[in-house]
Amino acid sequence: MTTIVTIGQTPINTTYTAVTGSTGGAGTGAKFDVTKTNGVYTTVIESANLGTGYALGDTITVPGTSLGGAAPANNDVIIVTGIGTGGKISTFATAGVGAIGNGTINTVISVTPDTAAAVNTYSVGDKSANFTVVNDYTNNILKVTSVLDTVVSYSLNNYQRITYTDKSTAFDITGHAGDVYALLKAGFGGTVNTTYEGLGIKLEDAGTTSAQIAQAIVTAPVFVTANPDYATFVNNVYTYVMGTAPTPVQALPYVAALATGSTTEAALLNAAAHLTTFQQTIGLVGVAPATTGVLSTSGIDFIPA
Repeated sequence: MTTIVTIGQTPINTTYTAVTGSTGGAGTGAKFDVTKTNGVYTTVIESANLGTGYALGDTITVPGTSLGGAAPANNDVIIVTGIGTGGKISTFATAGVGAIGNGTINTVISVTPDTAAAVNTYSVGDKSANFTVVNDYTNNILKVTSVLDTVVSYSLNNYQRITYTDKSTAFDITGHAGDVYALLKAGFGGTVNTTYEGLGIKLEDAGTTSAQIAQAIVTAPVFVTANPDYATFVNNVYTYVMGTAPTPVQALPYVAALATGSTTEAALLNAAAHLTTFQQTIGLVGVAPATTGVLSTSGIDFIPA
């Protein structure tokens, strides 16, 4: 495992406009735009504010407190090297070091798995309530921040799942975790049982197909009890997937197909779970123009089997 630990301040890179400073000479009115980049000052005099009465060698001190830092450590000292009519500043040199950040020290730990497996799991070793997770799905990075010490964060590169001491969370939303989630939502409705989710994930990770997971669901005692006949099965799954119960006319073709053996409960469940509109409703995929579903942010909780 490759681990990169970075301890440092978050840079404040910005431009301070129309700043002024004190001078030991008679010159007045000069204003400067100072850009600070990682503590390095770039100073430009404003063309409309060249000042008057300056002399060669004059120094103008912009206090560091005007530049997001401290004085005198972060002062920007401007030395006049050329003057024009009326003592306007034409050229100058500068000296000074800016404050890099806001004084807060951050610790960032970047972790990359040993292998480039499609799904990688990182074990935090603490309870989930002590962390917040942001899924940067564009770059395939999970950003984990400690709630107990918010300046400490983990950048998990190419990790799709996190295991805590009380649960696990999967972010392979369009992968195995999402597939199992859709099958369970279509089969049982309501809140997905995290134990069932964990078992399904384990099976799919080991090579079990969606069709086989669907078959396992429809033959599970708890499912058989809730769906004792074809009519009840069709009514329940249709309601979970479509959001409303079917009319007798809508239900009849499915009940007839099951009764004649032209399809099976597992096949219907598998097909229903993979309807795009259903997967949009439960948050696996986005509704245009969104490209990702809401579960890409929260992840899918499960208890590892």
